[in-house]
Amino acid sequence: MGGEWQLAEKPCIEGLVALGYTRVRPEDHDALRDGQNHVLFRPHLIDAIQRINGISEEDARAAYTDLLAKSDNEEWTQILRGNYSRTVSGHATKQTIRVIDFLNPANNTFTVTNQLYVKSQKPRIPDVVVYVNGIPLVVIEAKSPLNFKDKTGEAFEQIKQYERDIPRLFFANAFNILTDGTNCVYGATGSASKFFATWKDPWPRKADEFSDALSQGLWSLLEPSRLLDLIAHFIVFEQTENGLIKKICRFQQFREVGKIVKRVIDGATSRVLVENTQGPGKPLTMVFEELHLKMH
Repeated sequence: MGGEWQLAEKPCIEGLVALGYTRVRPEDHDALRDGQNHVLFRPHLIDAIQRINGISEEDARAAYTDLLAKSDNEEWTQILRGNYSRTVSGHATKQTIRVIDFLNPANNTFTVTNQLYVKSQKPRIPDVVVYVNGIPLVVIEAKSPLNFKDKTGEAFEQIKQYERDIPRLFFANAFNILTDGTNCVYGATGSASKFFATWKDPWPRKADEFSDALSQGLWSLLEPSRLLDLIAHFIVFEQTENGLIKKICRFQQFREVGKIVKRVIDGATSRVLVENTQGPGKPLTMVFEELHLKMH
């Protein structure tokens, strides 16, 4: 392994394993996929569908086959959130099929792998990929050094290459992370480098609880329950004059919404008041609030 493995890739994987992820080694990739041009980990996804929904293995396999044909990132985001249904044995009408258990994070399979070869006209090998229930949700590019101030460097260019050359890896992608092994920045699928940002506040924890910036960043974005929270409540799509844009929250919005939702749950703030609050400069925060309150 070269310097990037020691300086960036290895610390990232070790940090995720410490958070509860299971590592899938490169030599196991082929056994988990239908081919090198595929990115879903078949047994993980089929097992999760069967376990979470209480359906037969045959129905879970049929759902997996159906999901192989899904290629739109916005549609995949809805699927991840539970907006997916199909016929299953024993039911006359379509049934909701969940691929993630948001209410019980421990009922999901969180894995991390590295050096995933994805075959295409221009094959690529991303450094690190984070999976939930066999679905690749976060790509991490580990390169040293990175110019975080100017948002320049090989890692920023690599992510764009991956999105262009191996789009299948990004059908279900939630967001991407760039790290040099010391710090990390994140951005939504398709984001230009200027929109990548650092997650500066690990609320409700304190920064001094972490040994370094990398461990703080990984916990803030990828601790299993927080990752599910981000996917369920803090990603939106907006139609603009330049087309459909995907956005993910900043740490300030995550913190503000978290505090508001806690007050609503505790009865200190009226749900009706929150849902009808208007204010300049806060449309996205309000959307995140609404997404969160629907779950409570």
